[in-house]
Amino acid sequence: MHFQKSTLGFFIAALAALPSGARPTEASTDSALVDGHLFVCTDANFAGACTNLGFFRGSCSNMPSGFQDNISSWGPDAGWVCITYTNNNCQGLTYTGSSPGFGSLPPGINDAISSFQCLSP
Repeated sequence: MHFQKSTLGFFIAALAALPSGARPTEASTDSALVDGHLFVCTDANFAGACTNLGFFRGSCSNMPSGFQDNISSWGPDAGWVCITYTNNNCQGLTYTGSSPGFGSLPPGINDAISSFQCLSP
């Protein structure tokens, strides 16, 4: 693929204008910009609608719409421990786990997860 110098220059200038410490408040799906991933599904046994949510180590992420209070199975990348919360902003009841995660969730947590935070062990 060939870029004209002016197009490439504009792209580089646009990237440079972004704040270096910017972090999303909602989970990201852009693999190149995150530390790890939490795979979540709306049905048990990793079925239904699923997505691989990117996260930054130690940062709280709220679930995107469509998954808010609608998760029945989840699992992080190998080497990560994640804490899920029943309220936004990492508040409420918690459920903690590591890879491979949970194919089904207990009552009170199933279809109640609103946010999460992941740490490397």
